[in-house]
Amino acid sequence: MPLWRLTLRLAAPLGTPLAGPTLFGQICVLRAEAEGSSAVTGWLSDPARVWRLSDGLPAGFLPRPLVRPRPVPREAFDRIKTVKKRNLVSRAAFLRLRDAWEEARLAEDETMAEPALPRRIAHNHVHRQGQGTQETGGLYFLDEDWRFADPATRDMDLYVETEEPLETVRDLLAALGTRGFGRDAGTGRGRWEIATACEDKELARGSGKRRMSLSRGALTPATMRDAFWKLVPHFGRLGPEHALTGVSPFKRPVLLTRPGATFRPEGAGPFGQILRDVHPARPEVVVNALHLAIPFAEAA
Repeated sequence: MPLWRLTLRLAAPLGTPLAGPTLFGQICVLRAEAEGSSAVTGWLSDPARVWRLSDGLPAGFLPRPLVRPRPVPREAFDRIKTVKKRNLVSRAAFLRLRDAWEEARLAEDETMAEPALPRRIAHNHVHRQGQGTQETGGLYFLDEDWRFADPATRDMDLYVETEEPLETVRDLLAALGTRGFGRDAGTGRGRWEIATACEDKELARGSGKRRMSLSRGALTPATMRDAFWKLVPHFGRLGPEHALTGVSPFKRPVLLTRPGATFRPEGAGPFGQILRDVHPARPEVVVNALHLAIPFAEAA
């Protein structure tokens, strides 16, 4: 299955993090509008056809693989301690070490912590009886990601694994960037352009016996053996086209593995699964918890 790499150039703040399951949900909305709900239902019924998506990653970086603990040389202890606090590794370093991965061989400048670029924006609660904003207890704050304002951080890589042509993937993601992604898209948040789009044969190839996931996904022990992972809660919401019908906008929270989880594949996949029954009133709503997993090998 081809692996596409798209670089999104952010043009506005992000009110919602670029999480793969959230991106996929909004792609489903776009497809339903263009092709009809029945087409999307048929698409989701076959996990082999469903996109595998990464999270949005700082351009040129990948998740740092979670691997089994190893003895650390005394002289490298401080450096390895610093590396383990960072959850991103440069793409070049991953490709250099992918056939014999060992964190002791990473330099500090080849790793990075997830950029913390929030701005706290003040909002007022609206008085529901038509009297403007509340005077007492009416102020609250929301954090937004403003990395778009710096040319050094505004580009984000997104990986998509699918049999669909690159043009289809690029057009759908470009349309989402024009419409706006996530919270407050109607007020200009979540906008981007597609800076580059190509097939990533270099990252897809590899002979390693283990896989690293670039996605937030479900753990399926039957196909993902000897796994190392960290969990992150995922709190999904319905889009306004569903929430405005009177049902609760909130999906049931789920626990997913963070990008960087590693495992030994059992069979050809798929790895992870489409999670169903995630909304009490909308049985057609799902969470895409499939893994986009690339091969690598740990050092002997």
